[in-house]
Amino acid sequence: MAGVDHSLAGVDVRQRFSFTKTKQLQLLDALKNSPHALGAALLSTCNRTEVYLSCQEGFFPDPFELLCQAAELDFADCQGLYHVRRGDECFRHLCLLSCGALSQIWGEDQIISQVKTAVLTAREQRTADSVLEVLFRTAVTAAKRIKTEVRFVRSGNSAATETLKALERRRPLPQNILVIGNGEMGRLTAETLLARGFAVSMTLRQYKRGQIQIPAGARAFDYSLRYQYMPEFDAVVSATSSPHYTVEAPDFLQLERKPGLLIDLASPRDIDPACAVPGQVELLDIDTLSQSAGGDFQQARAQALAQAEVIVEKYRQDFLKWERFRRQAASN
Repeated sequence: MAGVDHSLAGVDVRQRFSFTKTKQLQLLDALKNSPHALGAALLSTCNRTEVYLSCQEGFFPDPFELLCQAAELDFADCQGLYHVRRGDECFRHLCLLSCGALSQIWGEDQIISQVKTAVLTAREQRTADSVLEVLFRTAVTAAKRIKTEVRFVRSGNSAATETLKALERRRPLPQNILVIGNGEMGRLTAETLLARGFAVSMTLRQYKRGQIQIPAGARAFDYSLRYQYMPEFDAVVSATSSPHYTVEAPDFLQLERKPGLLIDLASPRDIDPACAVPGQVELLDIDTLSQSAGGDFQQARAQALAQAEVIVEKYRQDFLKWERFRRQAASN
């Protein structure tokens, strides 16, 4: 596997590797058709883009080079921006990633469903071979056990929780919040804020009306009217998969009253960085949202990782047993 993530690249770089659903399917097909590749899966979140390849014996490509070729990106510009892992290292990485131990927001819960979606998409696209199927299934099983048995000491377990904390740090405390985006992250954020007593409104795309369940207590209006209503709000949170800005500087800056806080949970960015106005409008993105952790947290995290590693090793042995059985069956 190979991937770019928050540990090596900021959101401005990562968004170059954030692909639409249609583009992801095209990339999977191209990767699967690479010489000596038997299977391919693509994991794409706001924190990372990773490609997993199952290859013929003795073939060791750079998966990220293949990804760049398929995406028509200049591979020469990507040096130092990504990790490559193989074999056991790849298995360990996927297990720890799936339980949130490698997330920018320590122990976040959403990543495990994103890992499941990655292999499901590969299966539906017929690019996942048996090795990738078992790899992902075993990693998810290990991650579930880690989440059950290991205590993740943290201040928040999702971007929604970190958004709540950012709002509650503001003075005066914001009251009316606009959430742009009604996907999983948008709904989770709205529900989190509603539970804490904020007044929340959400935007709806006209073509999705009737398909989206708005959290109880949230007001909804059409996405096309967002600038008309925006002066009513103290803060705006945007969490969509749109390849374009949902809040554009030319329209935002001409508002007579501007929300004082903008929170961008998307990659690629939803909110034009030019919307930030020093002393008036603060803009937080997914990189700046989570706060630095102190020494006590780092010690607790190290202990949790050590416990997780023991569980990962157990499931690594299970995966190796399956692999040996598969090879024996193939040779008979």
